[in-house]
Amino acid sequence: MDAQTVFFIAMAVAVVVLVVVLSVALLSIRRNVDRMAQRVDESLRQFEMTAEDVRKTNAAVREILSDVERGVSNVTHFTEGIRALRGTVDVATKVFDHAVSPALVNVSSVLVGIKAATSHILDRFVRKEERK
Repeated sequence: MDAQTVFFIAMAVAVVVLVVVLSVALLSIRRNVDRMAQRVDESLRQFEMTAEDVRKTNAAVREILSDVERGVSNVTHFTEGIRALRGTVDVATKVFDHAVSPALVNVSSVLVGIKAATSHILDRFVRKEERK
């Protein structure tokens, strides 16, 4: 065998070994890339699920805030009604203070006076009868 044939055989063996090594390396790289792609897909799914949870939570929070706003509106309406009623109660209180209360005092004074007069008159008659 001459040197050129040995050189070509050595080159062919080197090329075969290089192809096998490159194939193993490329298969390993492909497996790693597949794993990375799978992990990226899982991460994206998790991100989508988290985004969906956030969307649902956001909708629930908006509903709660809507209910709170409605409640505040009802309280405001109730407060306005109380303020309007307060004006009416103030007027009624003033009427009671200026008209009804003095009239009740006068009526009670008259009743006390009548009772005192009746008591005095009855005492006079009873004493006269006791003297006889």
